[in-house]
Amino acid sequence: METGSRTLEPLTGPVRLEPELAAGAIRQVICGGGAGEKAPVCDYGWVLDLRLQCIRFGVPFSFRTTGTWFRKEGKLYHIALEKQEEQARRAGVDWEPGDGRWLEELFERLSRSPFRSGFHLRARERAYLEEKGMEIMERHARDFVRQKLAPAEPYHDGKQTPMKGHPVFLAQHATGACCRNCLLKWHRIPKGRELYPQEQDYVVRILMEWIRRQEGSLTKL
Repeated sequence: METGSRTLEPLTGPVRLEPELAAGAIRQVICGGGAGEKAPVCDYGWVLDLRLQCIRFGVPFSFRTTGTWFRKEGKLYHIALEKQEEQARRAGVDWEPGDGRWLEELFERLSRSPFRSGFHLRARERAYLEEKGMEIMERHARDFVRQKLAPAEPYHDGKQTPMKGHPVFLAQHATGACCRNCLLKWHRIPKGRELYPQEQDYVVRILMEWIRRQEGSLTKL
């Protein structure tokens, strides 16, 4: 399949690229707003959503320009032409595979949630982790994700992940990866379709990172 860059300028609304990203049809995504007083509004939320899609599929992402009309967190800004590229660059959201900032950003967001940040490995789960080891934990994580999250309509979705008893269960709740509603809210993975293999890998990666951090390791995946 032929691959190439996908340029979305001006970005005029939310864009879903998952099928093409999963197929390897896109090797880079570039987006930005439109210039001129009559240009459409570019919303920062659309930019961040595209960025997260690229992260999940390991595709470089670049935010090139805000455009003239730029909306962030509901507030509309008028950006002078000579400042549009600079403001986009200052956002610091360009991403390349191997750039681990997204993990820090995710865990910082999770830390602001009293519910998500309230999960920790307890004695029972720590003992199980010590007995089984990280390799088996990752195997279990892949099995749980494939069986309970990956289907388009998971069985008992919203109630499929116990609140205790296994390190991976706790990791799922702590990282917003316990059901499809939470995957949508925290990771912008749409409901109603099967998770792509790359998305399953993404979920397993954050689960294992949480478990590693619980063990006091700062080793990045």
